[in-house]
Amino acid sequence: MIRPLQTLVLSALACFSLAHAQSSVTVQTRQGAVVGQQTGVRTFLGLPYAAPPVGNLRWKPPQPAAAWSTPRDASRFGGECAQTVLALFALPGETPGAVKGQEDCLYLNVYAPNGATPQSKLPVMVWIHGGAYTAGSASAYDGRVLAQKNNIVVVTLNYRLGALGWLSLAALGAEDGGGGGQSGNYGLLDQQAALRWVQDNITAFGGDPGRVTIAGESAGGMSVCAHLASPESAGLFRGAIIQSGLCTSPGNSVTLADAQSRNQKYATNLDCKADDLTCLRAAPVEKLLKTKVPGLRPASNLVWSPVYASALLPLTLREAFGTGQFNRVPVMNGTTHDEGRLFVSVASPDGKPISPVVYWGGTGLTVGAANTVKVLNQYPYRNFGTPALAFATMFTDAVFSCPSLRVDAALSKFVPVYAFEFDDPNAVTVIKTPPDLPGLGSHHSSSLAYAFQSKVDALGDAADFTPAQRQLSDAFSAAWVSFIKTGKPASADWKTFDPARNNVQVFTPDGVRESILFSNDHRCPFWLPLDLQ
Repeated sequence: MIRPLQTLVLSALACFSLAHAQSSVTVQTRQGAVVGQQTGVRTFLGLPYAAPPVGNLRWKPPQPAAAWSTPRDASRFGGECAQTVLALFALPGETPGAVKGQEDCLYLNVYAPNGATPQSKLPVMVWIHGGAYTAGSASAYDGRVLAQKNNIVVVTLNYRLGALGWLSLAALGAEDGGGGGQSGNYGLLDQQAALRWVQDNITAFGGDPGRVTIAGESAGGMSVCAHLASPESAGLFRGAIIQSGLCTSPGNSVTLADAQSRNQKYATNLDCKADDLTCLRAAPVEKLLKTKVPGLRPASNLVWSPVYASALLPLTLREAFGTGQFNRVPVMNGTTHDEGRLFVSVASPDGKPISPVVYWGGTGLTVGAANTVKVLNQYPYRNFGTPALAFATMFTDAVFSCPSLRVDAALSKFVPVYAFEFDDPNAVTVIKTPPDLPGLGSHHSSSLAYAFQSKVDALGDAADFTPAQRQLSDAFSAAWVSFIKTGKPASADWKTFDPARNNVQVFTPDGVRESILFSNDHRCPFWLPLDLQ
């Protein structure tokens, strides 16, 4: 005979099993039916939004994906885009410097609440991953918690990386008439193709194509800025979240002409002539990704990134935002308090403490020779305890915090802007702290586990939160979700950005508050007049 307590336990276990039982769910897209998985949330993984960009489609705008007649299995991620493993973000079993991924990679993933129907018309977040335009994948970001907890649809997408996504050459430009802006912007074209796929298909998953917010971090945040500036992205979204975007930081506004010129030597290093597209399209992927782009650049300059002065991006981001010639939607724009601490490992790849000489050299590469002495006087390493902390603080202020404030000021003349800073002094992370830093603090990318409230590969895991960090995550994620749903954060005391006040909403484990000290904290009165752009 089963006792009452045993009955209760068995009943609870049965309910748990039922709630977590996995079943399939079918949705009809424009290309054909897809069969996803349903547990506590619906997941549809590895959906092709464009044809594989291989063979003659290498360095071509994304083409429509082929249709299918048999329902397509959507239970596994599609291949991630070809990339070189970065030492800082190498997963267990990966070798830094090795090539992983594949060219056939233009896939996206959809996370939707259970019970969502075409009549649900739920708000949609489209996530664009970071990784310096050379690394990362959609599969690293788990959208299940955001979708299930908040009754929204989450889309994560891959886009071409490195030379495969951002190579610009005159011969490639000639294929689109020379001024279409495709050459050098294939990764951005991929993102636009994914956004058009969302417009065409998201209703079937329960989403509202008229309530799409694009969001991204690092290169993904910079991509969001590019979509704000691109006429070709008009109408594809109604809100934008920029996290640590480097949108107007020094050195990241390469023109089409400059990119085509500098990449000629890159083509030569591939043993091809710059105008021999047959040779270039036959080059092995590993050789493409491991061949260096010649030239000395500022430390903050991305080797591969969108190119400007073309039909796709007619103006640099500074020009577009300053003149109001951008897609006018509400914007959330923010940084983390200690962005630069992540890059100390890059400045000292051998793991040794940064010496004063390395600090001085790194400063020169960041701000230019003409500004080096002034900057070193502003950030004397003896005041910070170690050259590493001085470099990290200088890099945070010069490359992220103050350029972000410039973006806030420019955009706020035309659209509502909600400025924020994520500041957890002990943010959860799986990244090793360099020996000459007191900790990684709220380093670049540290906010993402808090926003997604889940594990983010190679970065951090929400399972490691303390109670205070869980509370911070709830507040930070809720602000993003409210913006996705309504175009503004729910907090009544979060005012739109006012350039006269420089008001920034700061998220800490101790609570959320408005601060008008952000500019002074990051020495922006010193940096902004330097105009390092």
